[in-house]
Amino acid sequence: MTAASAVRRLVAHGSAVPRWEEGPRAVPGHGELAVRAAYSMVSPGTELHYLDRSARTGERFPLGYCSAGVVEAVGPGVSGFAVGDRVIAMGWGQAVHADVVTVPFRLCRGVPAHVGLDDAVVANLAATAVHAVDRAQLDPADEVAVVGAGIVGQLVALTASARGCPVSLLDRRPERLHAAAALGPRVSTGVGFPERTGSGAAAGRCVFLCTTGDASTTLVSAARWAAAAAGRPRLVGVGRFEARVAFSVELGNLDIRYAARCGAGYRDHDYERGRTEVTAPPGEGTVTENLQRALDLVADGRVRADALRLPRFSPDDAPLVYAALRERPAYPTALFDYRLTKGTVAP
Repeated sequence: MTAASAVRRLVAHGSAVPRWEEGPRAVPGHGELAVRAAYSMVSPGTELHYLDRSARTGERFPLGYCSAGVVEAVGPGVSGFAVGDRVIAMGWGQAVHADVVTVPFRLCRGVPAHVGLDDAVVANLAATAVHAVDRAQLDPADEVAVVGAGIVGQLVALTASARGCPVSLLDRRPERLHAAAALGPRVSTGVGFPERTGSGAAAGRCVFLCTTGDASTTLVSAARWAAAAAGRPRLVGVGRFEARVAFSVELGNLDIRYAARCGAGYRDHDYERGRTEVTAPPGEGTVTENLQRALDLVADGRVRADALRLPRFSPDDAPLVYAALRERPAYPTALFDYRLTKGTVAP
């Protein structure tokens, strides 16, 4: 295998510590792009989950699904992209942490010239937030509480505030709340549900649960807070958590939804490569539409990627990066900057 044909990929390999492995570079097939990565972003909840699963079972997983870089090759059947384009690319098992990724073109979007790739890469995970907020069917008068100030929680808070809703971002870790204080004037932070009343007589309340572990107590508190408003109360699950709920009339009228992944067509092999079409449910979007909407939020400043204060690390420091993320530092996640050498960190 020549150096030109080899690609490094970050994998879970039967251990809770990731490692880089070298393998053959894939040639883009029908409906696919080859993208040389400039940055990739860690999704801590998902990736630590699969690292731990790999350690238990011995299964192997490629890690990562949020990348940004420059198109190096275009497969047959691709429309709207050319070699040299700056793009974001997403997809589990596709836009992995690697020097070069091969990704279906409907999981890629072109990055405007005024947007840095280190900012744009956030849009890949922000598409999950766009989908979750769609699922909530928010009205601008609704009050929103987001439980969990990790990267998904912060992106949900920013996306909901972009819809015009007042948002409270909740977390028990003061260091996370301090870091999240720069998200914007419509996002307040705290450790408990706010006591303010709605902005209108018919205002509803919605709680996004962007958390992990046992959320039984939190869910009950969230349901009570949401039900105290005059309008429709809603709970939307986004994270990986467990909860035991005693359904009864005391719970009141409550809509409970779960937002999985990032829109219609995701993990649909033929749709992603342009062979078929999909129709999203009313009020929701396809994964391609949601990626573009998320990138638009970054491009126009409503989702301020710089406010997330994501540090950039060399890919060679991946074991240290994941070990740090297990400790839930003040920053919600990290970027791999493929230009950096080992031991180098950029703010």
